[in-house]
This record gives sequence, C-alpha cells and structure tokens, in this order.
Amino acid sequence: MDVEDGSSSLIFVVLGAAIVLTLLSWSERSEPNLKNIPALGQSAYLLSYIDALRFIFDAPVRLQRGYDKYRPSIFKIATLNRWLVIVTGTQFIEELRKATEDEVSLIDVANEPDVSAYFLGHLHVSATKEASSLARHITQNLTFLIADMRDEIVSSLNDALPPSDESAGWKEIDGTNLVAQITTRVANRVFIGPPFSRDKDYALLSASSACDVFGFKFSLFLSLLPSTFSSSYRNRRRMRKLLTSFIREQKKAFDARGRDHDEPKPNDLLTRILWDETSQTSSEDIASNLLNLSLTANQTLSMTFTHILYHLAANPKYAAPMRKEIEAIVNREGWHKHALEKMHKVDSFVKESIRMNGVSSLSTMRKTLKPFTFGDGTHVPAGALLATAARPRHLDASFYSSPPPDTFDGFRFSDLHEHYHGDDSILHRDGNGGVRFHLTTATTEYLAWGYGRHACPGRFFAAVLLKMMLAHVLLHYDVRFEDGMRPTDVVVGMNCLPDPHAKVLVRKRH
Repeated sequence: MDVEDGSSSLIFVVLGAAIVLTLLSWSERSEPNLKNIPALGQSAYLLSYIDALRFIFDAPVRLQRGYDKYRPSIFKIATLNRWLVIVTGTQFIEELRKATEDEVSLIDVANEPDVSAYFLGHLHVSATKEASSLARHITQNLTFLIADMRDEIVSSLNDALPPSDESAGWKEIDGTNLVAQITTRVANRVFIGPPFSRDKDYALLSASSACDVFGFKFSLFLSLLPSTFSSSYRNRRRMRKLLTSFIREQKKAFDARGRDHDEPKPNDLLTRILWDETSQTSSEDIASNLLNLSLTANQTLSMTFTHILYHLAANPKYAAPMRKEIEAIVNREGWHKHALEKMHKVDSFVKESIRMNGVSSLSTMRKTLKPFTFGDGTHVPAGALLATAARPRHLDASFYSSPPPDTFDGFRFSDLHEHYHGDDSILHRDGNGGVRFHLTTATTEYLAWGYGRHACPGRFFAAVLLKMMLAHVLLHYDVRFEDGMRPTDVVVGMNCLPDPHAKVLVRKRH
C-alpha cells in the first residue's frame, strides 16, 4: 500500500512538473526571439526566471548594473513573463524616437500584466486616445484652472494642517498621507469640479487609492487571484459607483436647464465634457475615463510631491531663496501660469527632485509592431517590449557632473539657466521647442516625461500643480526632518517610492 501511495505521489510530481514546463514553454518569454541581444544575468530559459524574481525586488539596482555594463548599447532583462529590452545610449534613444508608428508603437500597459506591475505614471495613460485627449484639454485650459487649483491647495492645506497658535511650534505629520490628501483633492477639483471633489467619502477613497502603489510589489502574485480579493479593486469599484451616480445627476441637471453658451462655464474637465451636446458617451464610460485618468494622476503626483517634500525637509537651506523668488513674482504679477514659469528656482527644485528620485526607473515604453533594426545592426523582432533606462541616465556623470549626479542640488537647473541666459525671466527656447532647462522639457538626458512625440501629455498640468503646491508650502510652512536626513526610498518593482512611514516636522509661519 505504501509502495502504491509512493508511486501515485511520484506520478503527480512528474505530471505537475510536466504541466509547469509546458506552461513555461507557452510563456511570452520564448517569443519573440531575442537571443541576439545580451542579457543581464542568466540567458538560459529556465535559469532566467531566477533573475526575473530578483528583478521584482531590486529592479533599479539591476537596471543600473546593466546600464553600466552595456552602455551605450542595448541589453535585455528577464521578467516573469517575457524579456524587456533596455535602450541606454543617446543614439538609440533618438532612433527609437524617430521610428514610425507602424514600426514602434505605444503600448497599453494595462494589457501587459508583466509590465503593468512595474510602472506608475504617464506609462499607464499615454497609450489610450481618451486619456491623451483629456490631458490635452487640461493643458489647453491651464490658464483658467490656476485660480481653482490655488483655491483647493489653500483649502486642503488648511484642512490637513489647521492653523494653530504660535506656541504650538513644530508638529509631526505623516508625510505620505498628508500629501495624498492634498494632491488628490486638487486633482479631483480639476477633473470633476466642486462640490463633488470635496465629497468626504470620495476624497478618502481617492487618498487611499493614491497610496495603493505600495502594494505593487505583490501585484504579480496577486494577479493569480481574482481581482475581487484586492482592496484596491474594491476601492475603485466604490469610487466608480459614486462618480457614475454624480455624473447621472449632472446630466439630468444639464438636460433640464439646457446649455446657455453665453453662460460662463466652470473649468473642470467633467463640466466641459457634459457641456458638449454632440457627445453620446454614457455616464458609465465618462466615469471610467475620468477615474482612470485621475487615479493615475493622483498616484504619480502624490508620490512625486512626497519626494519633493522630503527633499525640502532634508535641505531647508533652499527654502529662503525660493520663498524670496515666489514673493517677488507673486507681488508683482499675481498667481497665473506665466508667473509660475518665471519661478526658475522653484522649477529647478522640482526638476532636481524628480531627476534624483523619479517614481519610475524606466521610461518611453514601446512595442515593436514589425521587425526594427537599430543603427548598430541590433535587430529587434516584432512583439518585443522596449524601454529607456531613465534612472541610470539621470544619474550619469557624463550628463550631470557638477555637482556629481548622486548629490542633490536644488538649484542645478536654475543655475544652468542663469549661466546660459542670465538672471532674467524671459523664456529662452531651444531647438526642441521647449525651455532648455525647464521642468517640462523632455530630452535624452531627462526622461521623466518620456521622449518624442508621445512624451507625457499631462506634464504641463503636473508641473503647474507641483510648483503651486511647493510654493504654498514654502510661503506658509517650515518643514524639516528631526535628524536632518532624508529617508531611504522604498523599491516597488521599477518604482522608487518615498518612505510611507517617514514623519515630517511642520511649523506654521507667521
């Protein structure tokens, strides 16, 4: 009997191993054929899964290792489902930018499960026409949104940090949760508008969803379970239900009173959509499109501004010069888009924070639709995923040498602006059609927004929001860490996130 049980167990083990090997053989890792591209780590099919597991937990370190070894050429990294081709050199990044749409295309990250687990930010939304269209609409109306954004920043800061008497002194706050509350309210004001943007239930769900990114490390494993097991899924479902109900009410109100085209229109995105009489989009689809855009924006902006706040708290010496710049410009010109563009020190501080602690280590994600050959003869077959090594290039001494790239210099880019253009407020544009050292300029050395014609369409809104939030914090609060040290980032897949447990000391200015 024992022998029979042993034989049965052995049969099950053999069958199980055979099934696993069969599933692995069906994996996208075997196709397309990328054997001509060198691998970081093991290139043997089964052994490469060891590297894929390492990639989940120390992706930025492994990416830097590959960059140092293969720069300026191309290499590949193993993920659990497939190989990811990494482009490192300037020449190859330019060739990727110049590739035609029928050769190399944006991908829908949400439909690439092995990739979506690693990325935040513009990579999530840039592949959809709806999201790009909504982002462009916001960009075109930024001038009119400034007042609403400022009003929400002031209101949310007062709610999160109630004014206290002078004797209260320094107050310890949870940096990540504070920023999530403020950022999501401001973004929701732009996307949905009042009064719903201040709905308590929706605001709490938005802030909670912005912090869901800290669970991405386990998303590859949780993807094996039904999505209903995820608290993130349940939060989004509740948000979609609340938003859909509100949109239905707004549609009925619009239909009841009509659309007076001479009447001043609110600036929020939802009202603009509902104002369009030609639109046949259902309430459910409008809610889904707005929710997808707002969730991505909320997560990315919350994490990015927390990084900025941590840099400010660790480097309070930068506060006084930026505060002086803000006060001079605002007193002279007020709060508007062009005034913000003249705040070179504030702009530089935000850009330097993103350079050193950008949320994603990769950028410019693409998928080959047909075989593509780089200038050095490297052949990439159709169906391959490619990305540029953003974080290693941001830390490359050949681009950022003075001070060294691993040193935070809040005025690195404003000093460069002054060196080349003088200490003025004139917008000097380079051959790329952007401000040379401006936060929103995408170059081969600064890939936070992607690069080329598909650079993040929401970067102008993001820049305005981040700079306005920083400016208001500087004008009204002092911030610092108790020990003066910036906490170490948390690595979640390809994302470098601010420490969610860090405490920041905040004091109201008088």
